[in-house]
Amino acid sequence: MGVSRASIVRWAPALASPRHQGTIEGMVPALVLLVLPILGPIPGLGAGLAHAQPPGDEEGTPGDATEETATTPPTVDETAAPVDEPSTETTATVTTPTAPLTPGEPPPGPPPEDEDDRPPRTYPRLVLAGGPVVGPHAFGNEECDAEEARCETKGSFLGLGGQLELRGRLWRLLYLHARGVIVGNVSPNDRVHRGVGMVGVGLGLYGRRAFGRGEYLYVGPFGDNHFEPPFYEGEVAVDEWGHHAGLLSVGFRQPLPARLAVELWGGLMIGPRSVRRVPQIEPDERVLSTFLIGLNLSWDAWP
Repeated sequence: MGVSRASIVRWAPALASPRHQGTIEGMVPALVLLVLPILGPIPGLGAGLAHAQPPGDEEGTPGDATEETATTPPTVDETAAPVDEPSTETTATVTTPTAPLTPGEPPPGPPPEDEDDRPPRTYPRLVLAGGPVVGPHAFGNEECDAEEARCETKGSFLGLGGQLELRGRLWRLLYLHARGVIVGNVSPNDRVHRGVGMVGVGLGLYGRRAFGRGEYLYVGPFGDNHFEPPFYEGEVAVDEWGHHAGLLSVGFRQPLPARLAVELWGGLMIGPRSVRRVPQIEPDERVLSTFLIGLNLSWDAWP
């Protein structure tokens, strides 16, 4: 059945009259109680319904209950745990794993600085050296005369000169060297031979501060080999030298700037063979055991 708009207008003032107002307000709590089980518990709503008074109560009017419920602030549970607000700052902690230390081991730290400021050991490919040299030495003939109470030494030799040496590296400390030596006879006694020239070749081990080597020497004496024997008149004796000798030597080096070094070396020279012939005396054959001593200034020509 349809309802006309005129009838709705006619019945609306009747529903708003004081006679029907109490009936409608009394139905509201009942409707709320029917809706609560469906919607579930609503916080704060139970407290408001507990304070609500039905209409017509002597202690208050419906308007008073509605005003009290509206003006009562919501209660806050003080026993509830506080909620932490999310922090906007984030700190990252980086941990570095460390190995356990053994007893007596120092704590890890920066590597110690090398206190040795010397440059690393190098082995130059080619070295040129040279300097003065003393030797070889040969004792002369010495005789004494008891009647005259004196002794004489004749036919000695003491060399003084220089040498030039060239070294080439074979492997690390091992070097092959060749040298030329020339000395003059500066003996204060009656001299035999005016000098000696030598050419040598050998092998050596050369460290930073010390070295050692062995070599073969070809010996070539020059000058007059005649001399005057003790208590003789005239150079009637002869000293004949051979040509082969060997040398074992050691030395010490002091490095200098500009690829230079100072070397002091010396060694035992075995040879050459010597034969002395004096009239009316058996020939004296011997192998000279003498020395060579030198002071060099070396230069690394090819580092």
